[in-house]
Amino acid sequence: MSNLDFRKKRRQIYLDEESYRNTVAQIESENSESTIVGLSQEDVCLNREMNAFDHWVIFRLKYTAGESLTELANSLDKIVISYEEYVDALNELPDDKYHAPFIMNDLFDTYVDYLNLLCAAILLRREDLVERICALNEGTDFEQADAVLEELFQFFLPDHPSLDYWFWDKPYRKLLDAIDSDTPAEREQGMKSYVKTWYSDVKGIAHFWGKHQQIKPEYTPYYGYWAMCAAAFTYLYNID
Repeated sequence: MSNLDFRKKRRQIYLDEESYRNTVAQIESENSESTIVGLSQEDVCLNREMNAFDHWVIFRLKYTAGESLTELANSLDKIVISYEEYVDALNELPDDKYHAPFIMNDLFDTYVDYLNLLCAAILLRREDLVERICALNEGTDFEQADAVLEELFQFFLPDHPSLDYWFWDKPYRKLLDAIDSDTPAEREQGMKSYVKTWYSDVKGIAHFWGKHQQIKPEYTPYYGYWAMCAAAFTYLYNID
């Protein structure tokens, strides 16, 4: 593929072909060399966490680079399985060492990762994975604890509650206000407002903010800026 072809195909303008391909190759190489033989259970957990995160990084890079949606939809199985393996490893830890797989009220990026994984499954028509993604938080302090997530889960798991509290007021209050609007026109305007200010609203709380300024030919810490929940809610609520 030529640079021109890549620039036409990519879904965001910041990503260049050289850094994209080098980063994917590096992550895949490190992932293939990973082993848990001889590791302590804590190190097994860390290994499983990094393995899952690497699969998720590659997914985001490929989405941003404009790769096939069919390929991306199929790759979600591997991501969910790797996170399930991470959860299984955590459950083998003694109680005093255990922590939740997604601590979502501390690091904003962790919350966005979990939310975007759920939204990617919804948008790529992998509804079969929604219950498994939900189960990753089962039995933790973060189960049924956030209004944004529960609004999404309710479309597929009807026993989930409606909540009036959430982890991150900024930027998600605007999103919740949008979907709670009285008329279709108000929902449309509210969603536009949420999307327009999403990136500026996460400045200072998102570690991924500004990463496009740190791209180098050999590696990119920028995987794309995606408020996938805007698309998921727009689809589920049939917002124009």
